[in-house]
Formats: sequence, C-alpha cells, structure tokens
Amino acid sequence: MLRPCRITSQMSKNIDFDLTCISKEIDMLQRNSAEINWSPKNNLNFKLIIPPTVYPPREDTDLMANRIISLGSGSGKKMLEIGCGSGALSILGSYLGWDVQCCDVNPYAAIATRGNLALNSLSAEVKEGGLGPEKFPFENIYDLIIWNLPYIQPDEVNSLLGPMEEASFVDNDIIGLGERTLTYITKANLLKPSGQVLLLSKKSKFNNSNLSSRIWDELEFKDGEKIFLSCHWKPFNSAPKLHLDKTKSTNDDLLNHDTVGSHVYTSLQTSGRGRRSRVWKSFDGSYAGSWVVHNGPDVNPGLLSLAGGLAVFNAIGSSSISVKWPNDLYIGDRKLCGILVEGTSIGTKTKAILGVGINLRTDPKQNERFASLDEIKTFEIEEFDSMLNLELSSLIEKGENLPPININEIISSMQEKIIMFGKPQYDGKIYDEFRLNENGELLLGKYVLNDGDDVLWVQSSRSASTGSGF
Repeated sequence: MLRPCRITSQMSKNIDFDLTCISKEIDMLQRNSAEINWSPKNNLNFKLIIPPTVYPPREDTDLMANRIISLGSGSGKKMLEIGCGSGALSILGSYLGWDVQCCDVNPYAAIATRGNLALNSLSAEVKEGGLGPEKFPFENIYDLIIWNLPYIQPDEVNSLLGPMEEASFVDNDIIGLGERTLTYITKANLLKPSGQVLLLSKKSKFNNSNLSSRIWDELEFKDGEKIFLSCHWKPFNSAPKLHLDKTKSTNDDLLNHDTVGSHVYTSLQTSGRGRRSRVWKSFDGSYAGSWVVHNGPDVNPGLLSLAGGLAVFNAIGSSSISVKWPNDLYIGDRKLCGILVEGTSIGTKTKAILGVGINLRTDPKQNERFASLDEIKTFEIEEFDSMLNLELSSLIEKGENLPPININEIISSMQEKIIMFGKPQYDGKIYDEFRLNENGELLLGKYVLNDGDDVLWVQSSRSASTGSGF
C-alpha cells in the first residue's frame, strides 16, 4: 500500500505529498517538453528544451541574466548556480567564459540542464542537490554565486509546474532561505575574497552578519509585486583592519593608510576629538573606530557623514534611537554616539577618514548628558565592530562589479530618523518641515545649512537642544 510522501528539511516546515500529488507528478511527466528560443539580450539566443515539471526562463531569469552579462567575460573564473532549473543561466555563464558548476534539488531539472548544455555545445558540471539536510554537492571557492531564490509563499502555490517543482520554489524556510544561504556560503568558505553573491528574491534586505549587501536591480510585475536582485560581498576585503587595546586617536592612526576601507578600532581612546576641536572623552569599555572612506577627487563629506550615522543606526538596530542632524545618535535627550569626518588634500585628491565614538558600557564617571548602548542592547566590542564595518561597507563601498551607492536611500533613511529626533530651529523660527539634499545639507525654507552647530532642535520632551562634539 502506498503511503503519503512527506518532504522534510532542517530548514523548512513539512510539505506533504499525498497520493494525489504523486499521481499528478507522474501525469505531468507524460506531457511533451517545450522547445523554446531564449534570448536574454539582443544577439544572444539559446535553444532550450523544458520538461513539463521544470521551471522555464521568465522575467526574473532575464533580470539575473542581464546583470551577469553586465559583469563581462568570465575569463575562466568560477561560477556556481544553485537551483539551475532548465539551465538557462548556467548556459549563459558558460557562454560568457565562466567555469560553471550548478545544481538543483529537482532531478528532472538537473537532467534538463545537462541536455540543454549539450544542445548549445557548452559545458558545465551539473549535480543533483542543494542547500538542505544532505551534504551540499560542491566544495569549491567561487568568484560568483547566483540563485533565483524560491520566493513564492505556500498559500500562493497554484499548480504551476507540478508538486515537486512547486516544492522547490516555495520559500518555506523558517529562518529565511536567503539568510541561511548567505550564512552557509560564509561558513563553508564558498566565496573568494573578491567574489559576489547574486540573489533574486522578494526581499530587499536580508538579516546577515557576514556579507555586505546592496540592491542592484528590481522588477515590478503588473499586479504591483516586486522582486529584487541583491548583491552580497565580503566587506572591504582588500583593506587592512587593526585592533588596538589603547590608542590616542583612531583617526590619526589611519593617516598613513590610503586604501579605502582601512580600519582601526579600540576600546580606549585617550585623545579623541570632535568637531571644532572638541574633546571626546573615552572610558575603558567604550568603542572608537575609524575608516578611510574616500581617497580621490570629488569627495562628498556631508554624504559620508550621513552614511556613518546610518551605519551605526543599522548596526544597533533599535527603534529607541533617533538621529540629530547631521549624524549624532541619541537615546531620548542624551547623546549616545558622535561621528567625525576629517579630510586631508593633496592637489585634487582628498583622503577622508570617518571616526565613530560610542559608549558601549555605562561608566560611573560618565557625564549624565551621555547615554550608553547597554541601556538598550549589549554588544561585545568585536561584535559591534564587525556589524558596523559590514553596514558601512553596504552603504559606501565602491567596486567595479558592485552596485552603485544608493545616495537617495541614505538621504531618505536618515531624514526619517532625524524627524524622530525633533524639529529644527534656526534664526528664531521652528520649522515643521525640512529635508536633506545630496550633499547632506539641511534645507530650511530658503536656507541651506551644512553645520549642525548652527541649528537648535526642539523635542517633545524638552524645549531645545544644542549640538555637542564627537
């Protein structure tokens, strides 16, 4: 007697396959395969044979394909595709010169990929399998890893391709399949230092503590649904990182470092400084970190300053924090974190260094006007530094094969957090509305302001506050 089948996974809730599903899968396999010409871009055409239970190339496939094309020739570098389906993207990668390996949990997809590679006179290593309780089928280190992630919810399945394939593209993971994928890639050391991961999903942001990320492309369907192509990479992988038990100034420690992303952090800074040469007092157990954030022409210090504040906010991840323009973080009316951007110029070239100072632990000698992070969250210094480094990289790191910096996102995100702090008062007038421009300047009516010390801020809990140093 046949019993209902059940697919179980350490990653997922149970998906039941009853006798009706099994019968349906067998019936669908009896249908004829479809023969199509897939053309992701002009002058690129591939013949594909698609079995009735295998996912065919669609708009989401084309979105990923065009991003891969934009990366140029693979030149023998290694590419991994998880969930290869009909093999369209692996075929494209092989055509562009990548050394391709690919896999799929659907055995018919693996067979289809092998056949379509041969049909187009191209080669790749194809295996059955994927992320799950079984061992992952590959152990290499890759320059590029791609996955058109399952993004359909269980209640949205409507018998598109058959039970087996439906199960493979339903995101039923309790933690989140994207999050788990990025964690596994790091843990298994699948990504080269300069490598990239491209994920196609409904999510615009993944909770991950290992890789930087930024949205590269998005696609909106007729019903308003959106999918996003995100890029993930190792933060500032070519830049040196140094931890010091004690130092005078982390900003000064970077004066002889030129690589963007170079980074120093400490728990005790004895000669920290803020804007206008103010003194930043540090207690043992505090955090001070600095980064080279720009080295070249066309520096935008205002935007870098905003990005620094947003990186700290994102690293902490608490709604208890607000931001006082341009980048000071507060808990209520007490300052939690200060940020300083300093620059040195030679000719048309400017090196900018961003410094962050924050009290991780409450200290009895601490001024009552200042807050400490342990009031809302507890971080070890190494953990906090890693999160901050990751968030800063996600916001400002540049690279030939990285998505462009999203200036509008930085500005809009910071404006929301500044509104949480209060209303600006300038020249005797309180402004109910304000905005930021692309240089991080505060726009109040006819005024364009670039110095936070010129503005008072009115909060609901008190009348007004003035700015303090870094």
